[in-house]
Amino acid sequence: MPTASTERAPRSGLARRYFRQLAGLSVGLLLAAGLIEASFGYAEARASMARVQGLQAQAAGAEIAQYLSGIERSLQALQKLPWGQPGFEDAQRREELHRLLALNPSIVEITDTDAAGQAALLVSRVALDQLAPTHTSASGSATNTAASTAPPAPGYGEARFDTNGVPHVQLVVAREGQPAGQTWARVNLRFLADVVSGLRLPDGGDVYVVDSRDQLIAHADPTQLLRQQQLASLAVVQAARRAPAQAQMPVQAADAPGLAGAAAVSTAARLPATDWLVVVEHPRAQAMQPVIATLRRTLGLLALAALGAMLISAAFSRRMAAPIARLRQATAAIAAGQWAQAPASGPEHPIARLASQGQGDEIADLAADFNTMSARLRQSYAELEQKVVERTAELARQREEAERANAAKTRFLAAASHDLRQPMHAIGLMVGLLRERTADPAQRALADRTHAAVQAMETLFGSLLDVSKLDAGAVVPQPVDLALGDLLARIEHAYHPLAAAKGLQLRLRPTRLAAHSDPALLERIVGNLVSNAIRYTPRGGVLVAARRRGTGAVQLLVVDTGVGIAPEQCDLVFEEFVRLGGPGAAGSADEGLGLGLSIVRRTAALLGHRVGLQSRPGRGSCFTVTLPLAHRAPPATPATGGQAPPARLQGAFVLVVDDDARNREATAALLAQHGCLVAQAHSTAAALAEAERHLRSPDLLVTDLRLGPGPDGLALVRALRQQAQTWIPCLLVTAETRVPAGLDGDVALLQKPVTADHLLQAVARQLVAVD
Repeated sequence: MPTASTERAPRSGLARRYFRQLAGLSVGLLLAAGLIEASFGYAEARASMARVQGLQAQAAGAEIAQYLSGIERSLQALQKLPWGQPGFEDAQRREELHRLLALNPSIVEITDTDAAGQAALLVSRVALDQLAPTHTSASGSATNTAASTAPPAPGYGEARFDTNGVPHVQLVVAREGQPAGQTWARVNLRFLADVVSGLRLPDGGDVYVVDSRDQLIAHADPTQLLRQQQLASLAVVQAARRAPAQAQMPVQAADAPGLAGAAAVSTAARLPATDWLVVVEHPRAQAMQPVIATLRRTLGLLALAALGAMLISAAFSRRMAAPIARLRQATAAIAAGQWAQAPASGPEHPIARLASQGQGDEIADLAADFNTMSARLRQSYAELEQKVVERTAELARQREEAERANAAKTRFLAAASHDLRQPMHAIGLMVGLLRERTADPAQRALADRTHAAVQAMETLFGSLLDVSKLDAGAVVPQPVDLALGDLLARIEHAYHPLAAAKGLQLRLRPTRLAAHSDPALLERIVGNLVSNAIRYTPRGGVLVAARRRGTGAVQLLVVDTGVGIAPEQCDLVFEEFVRLGGPGAAGSADEGLGLGLSIVRRTAALLGHRVGLQSRPGRGSCFTVTLPLAHRAPPATPATGGQAPPARLQGAFVLVVDDDARNREATAALLAQHGCLVAQAHSTAAALAEAERHLRSPDLLVTDLRLGPGPDGLALVRALRQQAQTWIPCLLVTAETRVPAGLDGDVALLQKPVTADHLLQAVARQLVAVD
């Protein structure tokens, strides 16, 4: 049959799953291809950038080499003059050297030397001309040429900075022919910086020159030269120095700190005929712009391709999932019980359309098989529904019968609870009266045994009736705030004779605690626990106490020194009809049916109280009942107990009202036996009339709750007090198991059956309360 779990909207999960798979595969392949293409593009862009920067370095090197070669050619042309020939003396030589200075502003001074390296003539822009002068070094310091041990080798010497921080280098050119000698030229490299400044790169890079000692000797920024920087730590310089002289140039060092310390891409090229390096440097961010632009284009194309792949995957997934979705709609219709829409034969159903539109593929075959299956399911469903209707009707009849049986059981329990208690109450009173009137010892012993048998019968009957009512749900708790001291006093009064008869000590610890529970049911729980403790305690005693537990609970304890219970039997004792053997109970006449603790557990569960048990074999047991504290403390009832003073019963006027003649007469006879003046009535009206006949008001009213078709006992209490214009103590004796609604605190309550002793004691307490 259709259920709420099958009535759900169709989902497009299959199309989404197809879309995720197809789109994921397509986008994944595109992404892989794009990443590969991007990596290759990145490598190619970097290689292209390196080639461009290498070409720029070579072009800068060629420009600088051309500038230096111009100086060299000028000096080499000077060597072709007729040195030492007639007509070309010192004056002519000096004139030629000055002309050379005028043609080459970068040359600071020229020294002409002989074959031994001795200076013959010095021409300078910054000093006076000299014949056989001391040699002025490139640093500007004068040295005695004669001190030179050997002429320097032709070519460029080491660059040095003068006192003004301007770099200079010495260029030596050998003289060809006779006489042999050399020409030394001190070149101001400041002009080389001008050449470097003119080499403007189109993309904003820098060009600088490093000499053989890795010093910066030329840069477009003059402040860089003033620092006289040592660049041996630059990666591009190190790479160039490591490369063999015959290695291919330029040498690139990418993504390394540059001259200013920031990340840069640099390329170095060696200058011809020198050990100098020309370095072309670009900031990394600027140099990588073409590479980044390439990556962006690649990623953009990849995103467009991925978007296209996702759109195509979505369309393809919908097309693939559409037949299966129609199949799902048909199965959902069947699952929801919509058999009228099942594709039996008509083409209007989605599955029928699917089969008609198929091209002989697996989906069309599946649709045809589904049509056949749904037709068979519809037939089976119809048969099943017919069986369900029949079974439902049968279950309805059985339910009605069970409800009638339960109602009959409830009516029986209600009748048994009241009507069966009436004769038992009369029997108990009559047996008690018989015991008091019998003087013969033999007959008194027989009456005592009869009294004990009646008490045992009352206990067994009450237990069976209580279990039946708990099972039937006929007991409705009526929790109120109650003083536990009053409850314990009643327990002590009821069970003290039983404990004393076995030679046991029953001790109850006084308490001012109050709890929230049903008074009658709670008293039955504690009474059963105390009775059970007395039954299974051969010697010692029983303690009943109450204590706080936390902030909102109170715990009642019943502790005995009895035989104890084995740990494996602690749960078993709460089952019905379970009686554990032990020296404290063996052979006793009141072993019971084993229902006391079962009633305790069921009643506590009905009240929401927790029952606990701790026991040690041979040492005793401790039963606990945990219940909530009272919402507010009720006023405590003064404790009274003990046997009724015979003198107090003498002459007391007691009005006994009961619609059951046996109970009424037995109660009247028992009270009269103890000297009471007794008047009887069977109804409320008769009781009021009987009281009106006497000159004095009754000292006590003993009445049943149910008094036939007229007003009940509580109504009689109110009417009698109003008629007598005074307060009259009342004792309500009833067969009801629940506390009657509307019961005031000044009306004492006894539940039938009641023994003669208990009735006399209750009457005595009420008469004492009047005094």
